[in-house]
Amino acid sequence: MKKFFNPSKILGFIIFNLSFILLIYVFVRHLEDTPLAYITYLLSTYALIIFIVWFCKACKFSNNFLKNTKLYQLYQSNYTTVTKTSIYFSTALNVGYSIFNFCVGVYYGSVWFITFAIYYLLLFIMRLSLVHNIKEFGVNKLQEYKKLKRCGIVLLLLNIVLVGIIILIIHNNQEITYAGSIIYIVALYDFYLIIVAIINAINYRKNASPVLQASKFINLTVAMVAMISLEVAMISKFSDDSSLKMTMTGALGFVVCLINFLISLYMIINASKNMKKIAKN
Repeated sequence: MKKFFNPSKILGFIIFNLSFILLIYVFVRHLEDTPLAYITYLLSTYALIIFIVWFCKACKFSNNFLKNTKLYQLYQSNYTTVTKTSIYFSTALNVGYSIFNFCVGVYYGSVWFITFAIYYLLLFIMRLSLVHNIKEFGVNKLQEYKKLKRCGIVLLLLNIVLVGIIILIIHNNQEITYAGSIIYIVALYDFYLIIVAIINAINYRKNASPVLQASKFINLTVAMVAMISLEVAMISKFSDDSSLKMTMTGALGFVVCLINFLISLYMIINASKNMKKIAKN
């Protein structure tokens, strides 16, 4: 199995190129339902698995290499400053995305774009409030757990608003449309958000700083909500089936709201439990 999914570089290169050429040939010739197409799909899936294995190995090597560099040591010695700067920078990008949604909402006269923009903006403000007055992460645990608990409560309340938004989208059969190829730019940004948010949420789940945990959870919420609006936009552009839109939006909306609810509860319970521990000590 190890040899099968980790072939030599030459064989891997041949598989990548062969699957790429065959996919182009199948789609150009409209051979999607032929035996050649199914063989091509299997080969491209195999190529994708090989790529993921190689990518993980490359990441592991680069991670070990970076830890021995002076730049990484400089980052470690200025961890709080760099982390705060990165939070401010990413929040600025997110605010830009929120303003983009607001402008699109005004241009198209869409209440939904404007509502999502305001929802994002509230999440970003909450994220900035987390790092406010924090001189060093993980030092004043009581202060950070208080912020974590407040963040969990606000996120829980915002989740109720999100449920209402999803119900109204389904009830009104709401459509979200982007002009031209803007939808592909939005899709690229949304997938970037969700991938980075999931990785950070996993990596920071045992972080010593509750504030950083909360910040990553908020990022995950932002990314999941963005995926809902992207899903509605994609179905509006590529499908005329209203029942599909209702089913898919309802299913994804339920999953996102449930995850948000569980995250909020975790933040509140975890913060309360640790605040009691600190009070006893």
